This record gives sequence, C-alpha cells and structure tokens, in this order.
Amino acid sequence: DQVYKDNVAYQDLFGGEAMLTLITMDKGHTVEELLESKNRHAIDGAVKELRDSKKLLGVVGPTTVLDFSAKLVQGTTGNPLQAPAALAVNSAIARAPKADKAAREKDFQTTAAKLLAIPADKQNYDNPAWVKFLLYDNQGNIRKPLRSFFPDKRHAQIVTRLEGNQDIETEGTNSDFVVSTMHGLKLEHASVLTTGAAVLLKSINDYLRGGMLALGAIAIAIMVVILLVLFDVRWRLLPLGVILIGVIWAFGLAGYLGIPLTLVTIAGLPVMLGVGIDYAIQMHARVEEEVVIDREAHPIQETARNLGPALLVVTFDAIFAFAALHFAKVPMIREFGLLLAVGIAVICLCSIIAPLSVLGIREYKSPTKGRDFREGRLGRMVVKMGSIPASAAPGLAVASVLIFAGGLLVEGRLVLQTDPIQWANPHSQVIKDLHRLEDETGSSSELGIFVQSKGVFTDDVAKWVDHFSREQLTAHPSVLLTDSSIVTTVSYLTDVPGTTPLPPTGDIVKKAYEVAPPDIKRSVIGDHGNALNIIFRTGPASLEERAKVVNEMRDTISPPTAVTATPSGLAVVGVGLLENLEANRILLTYLAIGFVFLFLAARLRSVVRSLLSLVPVLIAVGTASLVAFALSLKLSPMTAVGGPLVVAACTEFTSLILLRFVEERNRGLMPREAIDVAASRTGRAFIVSGLTAISGVAVIAFSSLPLLRDFGIVVAMNVAVALLSALVILPPLLVWADERNWVSKGLVKPEHLVPRGGTEPTLAD
Repeated sequence: DQVYKDNVAYQDLFGGEAMLTLITMDKGHTVEELLESKNRHAIDGAVKELRDSKKLLGVVGPTTVLDFSAKLVQGTTGNPLQAPAALAVNSAIARAPKADKAAREKDFQTTAAKLLAIPADKQNYDNPAWVKFLLYDNQGNIRKPLRSFFPDKRHAQIVTRLEGNQDIETEGTNSDFVVSTMHGLKLEHASVLTTGAAVLLKSINDYLRGGMLALGAIAIAIMVVILLVLFDVRWRLLPLGVILIGVIWAFGLAGYLGIPLTLVTIAGLPVMLGVGIDYAIQMHARVEEEVVIDREAHPIQETARNLGPALLVVTFDAIFAFAALHFAKVPMIREFGLLLAVGIAVICLCSIIAPLSVLGIREYKSPTKGRDFREGRLGRMVVKMGSIPASAAPGLAVASVLIFAGGLLVEGRLVLQTDPIQWANPHSQVIKDLHRLEDETGSSSELGIFVQSKGVFTDDVAKWVDHFSREQLTAHPSVLLTDSSIVTTVSYLTDVPGTTPLPPTGDIVKKAYEVAPPDIKRSVIGDHGNALNIIFRTGPASLEERAKVVNEMRDTISPPTAVTATPSGLAVVGVGLLENLEANRILLTYLAIGFVFLFLAARLRSVVRSLLSLVPVLIAVGTASLVAFALSLKLSPMTAVGGPLVVAACTEFTSLILLRFVEERNRGLMPREAIDVAASRTGRAFIVSGLTAISGVAVIAFSSLPLLRDFGIVVAMNVAVALLSALVILPPLLVWADERNWVSKGLVKPEHLVPRGGTEPTLAD
C-alpha cells in the first residue's frame, strides 16, 4: 500500500516512534522548578546518557526546548533585534492589517521590556526571571510553541525519538533502554513516568512469545481430560501424541518456508492443535471399529482404504478455506492462511501415517479384544441428535438459508473494536501508564504530516504549513491537541490575542532552523532541506475516529504546486490496517465458502452433495453475526480470519459425515438406516473430536489480550454451532435428499438406490 511506502520514507527521514517521559510536578509546584540546578542537572544527565548510547535518533528535554527558545530570542549576532523571534514579530507588524498594528506593537514592547530588564549575563537557568520569560507569554500562559513539551504548568515531557523502520525486537530493546534510564531519574517535588507505543508493541510481542505457549499447554491439558473421559479406546492419548508431532512438523516447515510468526500466525498453535487432532481421533477410532465391530483380518488396510480418502477430502476442504485468506489485504492474515494451509496438510499426513504405523504394530503384537461400542452413550446420543424426521428437511434447509441471509444483512452493521489500547491487557503496567499519560496530558500518541518540496524554506510552503496546521487544530479539536513544526514554532511567537494570525516568511523560518539544537533539527527538517515534518499530538481516540481525520486530511489537503503533504506515522499505519481489515473481512468468509463449494462439487461430482455439506456452515456463519448484532458485541480485528477458520473446521465434520453415509449406503443400507449406523459407529469419534476442536480454539479465550480473547470466544461459538448443526440438521437432510437419490447417485451401486417412487424399508423390515 502507498501508506506503507510513505511511512517507510517518513521514518527514514524523521525517525520512528516517540518514547514519552512525563514529568508531573507535585501539587503546589510548577515546571519552573525543573530548571533549578539539581533537577536540571539530573534531567540533562539522563538525556546525555540516552544521546551517548547512539541507539536513538534524538532526545528533546526541557532544556533542549528552552535552549531553542533562547536562541530564537537572543540570536547569534549579539543583537536581539536581529534574532529570529524579533525578525518574525517585526515582519508580522509590518504585514498586519491596520486594525491589528497597535495591539501587535504593544505586545512587542511588553516582550522587549521584559527581555531588556534581564541583563545579558543573567540570561541563564539559574535566574528564575529568565526561566519565566522563556516559559510564559505576556498573558501568563505557557508559550504556544512549547505546549507539546510543556502541556501545562505542572507537566513537562521528554521526547525520545527511536530510529525509524526498526523491527519490534530492536525497537523493544531500545525502548527498554529508555525506560530503564529514565527509571533512574529522581527529581525533587516531581514524579517520572516513561512509556509509548513502542512499549505497548513490545509488551504484546513478549506475551506472544510466552503467552501463546501457555495457551497451547492449557489446550493440551483440556484435550487430555476429554480423551481420558470420553475416548474409550486403547491408548486413548495416542491422538494427542500424533498431533503434537504434526504441529512440530507444521511449524518446522513454516520456519523452513520463511513464514514469519506474527500476532496472527502465532494463534495458529492452539488452532492447529484443536482442528488437527480431529484427524488422528478419526483414524484411531476407525482402526478400533474395524477390529472390534467388523473383525477385519486386516484392520489397518481397511482403515486406510475406507477413511484415508475421506481425510484427504476434508484436508483439501480446509486448504481451500484457508486459501481465501490469501486475498486478505493485511500481510499477516495472508501469512496466517499460508501457515494453516501448510500446517493442515502436514498434520493430515502425520495423522494418517503415525496412527496406522503405531496401531499396526500394536494390533500385530497385541490384538484388541474390546466390546462393541455402537450402543455406547456417545453413539446413542449422536443417533438421537440426528433423529429429526426426514420430512422436516425442507423446513430446516429454508431455516438455514434464512439464518445465513439474516447474518448477511446485519454483517455490515457489526462494529470492530478499533481502539488499540483496548486490544492489550487492561491490567498490564503499560496500559496503566498510557492511561495515566492520557489523563494528565490528554495525549499518548502522535500523527505526522510528511511535507516534501524542492526547498521547504519558501514563503509558499511556510504560508501553507501555518494555515494547514491551524485549520486542522480547529477542525478536529478532540483528536488533534497541539502541533509542532519549525514553521508554527516561529508563527506562534507572533500570535497576539485578538489579532489575525500571520505566517512567517520562508527566510525567517530558515533562520530559526539554523539556531535549533541538533536533536530538534533532525525531527523537523530532512532530506537536505527538501522535507518538513508536522507532528500533531493526538488525544485518546479509536482507529475509526482517527481514520475520519486522516481521510478528511487526504481529501481536503491542497498544498502549493510542486509541494506534497502526506499523513504518515504509526497512527496512519493503524488507520490503514483498519481500512484493509474492513475492506474484505466479510468477503474472506464468502470466498472460503465458495472455494470449498467448488472443490466439493468437483470432488463429489454433485452440486447437491456440495450444498448439503455447507448447510451447517451457513447456519454457523449466520448465527454468529446475528448473536454479535443482538448483543452489540465489538468484534476483534482478528475475527477477519475467523470466517475461513470456521468454514474449514465445519466442512471437515460435514464431509466426513456425508462420506461415511455414502459408505454405509454402499453396504446396502437404506438412507435412514445408513445414517443411524454411521452415527452409532462414529458418534464417539465425532463428539470427542468436536470437543477437542472447540477447546483448541476456545482456549484462546483465556488470553489476557482482549484482541485474542474475543477471537477465541467468537470462533469457538461458531465451531460449536456448526458441529451441532452437522450432527442435528445434516442427517435428516441427507435422508430426505437420498430418498430422491440426490446423495447416492453416482457414488453408490445402482442396486442400492431407492426405487423411484418407492418407499424406504424400516429397520424392523
């Protein structure tokens, strides 16, 4: 995206994220005391330590800002009248409307009198009068150019700019260095807090390194309980061992292929555990079935022949569902789809080879002598769940379409949680610090505007930047709090209450830039004078609210000819992320459904059979949207990957049920009898594999990150609804459709088809 390219160029010139050190004076004390000897030396020492590390682009502390102010007033020639501040004020007086001249002249005289009252040798920080002169305007307020660093009389900020375009690992290391350095800063009558977006990103990154492994361990523990309690077979924990090997293979191959671990792809661990273990459970259960019920002489071969092709079908179901994520506009979602597609293929291979190998050796050395489990509680329960009369099938089909259509209607009205602060653990220290920063200064982040021109020190550029900055602050007062640029720094020096603001000339802006400290120079001008930076401090706002501001800027921005101005920085990247997520979030789910439908229609050689497999999926997708709408839930941005994941998990169940139904029909059973036999034989495996699949996804709901927790809740609910639909609604649909030979025709021997116009024999017959 152009947003990405612009942000890379912007950070190359002006650096990356800002670390903010908030200094809060105790009640009854003001920021003037920060310039007293002891506090000033402590702050300057910490700033010097940061600068000397060579890890950072620049550090702007209280004395850095006031040094700049002093240079603007004093100049470099020894004559204050030739200083940039005096030149700017006199230029404004000369160009001012007649009605404003008197007020401007009076304000200038007041300022000059204060300055001349302080002898040149007393113009230093040990003189309280000099500090007050630099800090306050003629109305007794913090001077406007200083408010990004001195928001009010009790707060000051040290802004540490990280190098641009660093990965989270490097950025996190450097942010830790800033935090630890500032942690040692002890000031009289003041408290110190250091935080920033880089700290938030690092905390999320650190959680992903350890937290997802913890969630994976929880998922494994839950699966152990499910297998021990419900999976009544020999070596009942074997599927868990198989899936662990499969997941190791999957992530190993992902690493070999260079698929990165991101906020989204790391969530593939519990997902693959939950979805993938179904394969191993089905294979293990089928071997037991061939041994215990059918007494096959070669149970391993029979299992491979009967279930192997079905597992390949459901694997391709999943691969085609995950292929939809390739069309996502967010790279990490595309990578998540690739990881899952690769992972499921590898897990399928492992789930076929490992159980057959291990159980083959076991049956050769110690054959199983178990009891018939067709009448077990799980088998009976599944038969009961699917016992709705076939005559209800048309109504169920209509209901599923209506549910899906209802979900489709409300889908566009669902709201994403777009406040990044709400994505992280609200009880973490970094969130508490960011909230405190917002409470005390009104801001914890920034929005940059990247201005480019062949020479920015021109009257046209200065006039446009000044007008644009003031216009945006007026238009968006709740989102944009203050602005900072070399142009407005000079322009605000000439502001007088009750007069019309006037922009400085390009020549005066250049003179002001020339006296700026190096750290300020690096943050305001780049590319040898051909790029200019405008930084807006932003108030607490969601990405959606910021998107409105950014998009309005893009739509209305109109710099002079040969000048470009582009919103850039992390806030704009976040807005781009939101827009890309919303652009095709819904489409990804429908693409997944479409891809799976086309594959099944081709593989099963029937549109009807393909549609029948997708009925539970339609119900799950529609139900999820309706529930979220009814409860006014704010969806996590990660729900963009939830739809294809649900499609993959659901079609796995439905395809296995349909293919097993066809297998039983080929044995000569009539439709109702075939579905009942399939349910009784596979009920245990379906319930166990369904619960493990749900738990594998639902365990993400235990995450301390709301971003992941909401994803786990919504997707687990979808999978549960789809599994229930597959076991309750699909059986009567299959029976009803096959009474018309829509399921069996072409897959079942002709002699086993229901006679046209005939009636189906009952089990009693």
